[in-house]
Amino acid sequence: MNRAIVHFDGDSFFASVEQALNHTLRGKPVVTGAERGAATSVSYEAKRMGVTRSMGLKQIREICPDVVVVNSDYRAYAIFAHRMYRIVRRYTPSVEEYSVDECFADLTGLEAQYGLSYPKIAQLIKKNLEEALGITFGVGLAPTKVLAKAASKFNKPAGFTHITAENRREYLSKVAVGQVWGIGTATNFKFIGLGLTTAQDFASKPYDWLAQNHIAKPHRAIWYELNAKQVYGLSLTHEGIMQSIIKSRTFSPPSADKAFLYSQLAKNVERACERARAAGVRPRAISVMLKTQSFLYGRVELNLPVATADPSDILRVLQPHFEKLYRPGTLYRATGITLRSIVPEDTFTPDFFGEGERTNQNLPMLKSVDDINRWYGAQSIFLGASLTAVKHREKSRVKKEGQRKGKVLLPSAIKRKSLDIPFLGITN
Repeated sequence: MNRAIVHFDGDSFFASVEQALNHTLRGKPVVTGAERGAATSVSYEAKRMGVTRSMGLKQIREICPDVVVVNSDYRAYAIFAHRMYRIVRRYTPSVEEYSVDECFADLTGLEAQYGLSYPKIAQLIKKNLEEALGITFGVGLAPTKVLAKAASKFNKPAGFTHITAENRREYLSKVAVGQVWGIGTATNFKFIGLGLTTAQDFASKPYDWLAQNHIAKPHRAIWYELNAKQVYGLSLTHEGIMQSIIKSRTFSPPSADKAFLYSQLAKNVERACERARAAGVRPRAISVMLKTQSFLYGRVELNLPVATADPSDILRVLQPHFEKLYRPGTLYRATGITLRSIVPEDTFTPDFFGEGERTNQNLPMLKSVDDINRWYGAQSIFLGASLTAVKHREKSRVKKEGQRKGKVLLPSAIKRKSLDIPFLGITN
């Protein structure tokens, strides 16, 4: 049965919320992120002047002297997001709270209930969202999540696009392959090298071509979705389930060492996954962050092939994107990971490639690792990818301990939880 998946995407969400809360800002170029020294959201008025996200404030003021720069108000943005979710749930309980400014909803089977077609239902929800919140939304309706997300990007701002199994080729021929949800920079370069420039070029390839060219499982799933065959189900938020898990750490001194940064990020992933397992939940998506010494942020948002709290699974997905974020010679001061689209641990959606079943089989082993770390002390067992970060943290701890005692102690002189036990690394 063809699904009716709709994607709601708030236009310039943070900046639009500021304009909705302060009528004097409407129609003016507005940028959020004053506290970071770089734009986190840019109103369409500012975009028309050439301002983009992550641009430094000095450069922004040079190209747009009339810009209004405000501090980010994440509490207000979260309130607007929850209002958005509640409004959509008036029409369907099947809502995935994908991020603070977007959500998916499944309208399948609601035509008879409302006496309206799927496009009419989607546009009715859009109208109610915009009237209630005072901001506009890009809305896409399609048989799959990947197609729905592509549809919501057409005719922005405030547009509505309906992609069907029949007309999808027309739309996909206008979408660059690198702009497809889930295809990163490294994969984009690979696809271009294989002669693919548009999403339709990729979708039109036969399945045998995917195997012959070693297309990875997550991208094979995207191929199915582009061809109107649903692979990704909605991750429904259950009451009482946390919305996200964030783990980040600032280190000193700042470093440009690529291996060191990746190890710090890997350690954050381990800590976040450990917390997720303790809470009995799994993420379906992640956000990765690198912060430079000058407080500029590099970020990337990624979907996971299946919901998982296994750090090895997550590192396999994010590693090529880390390569994209890292800038040689740049000093970094922090890394971070956010686990998003969280679902209960017992939620299991069968997938085409058996990844979900493998993740379930690994869970008892991971929980045994958690038990050991709770009993013998944090970092008793850890991934090999985290080794450099663990050594750095231990060295810093030893140095502080020595300073407190007025002397320098060697690492071997510090006992962990009063037990002389070695670090145990697990390769990832």
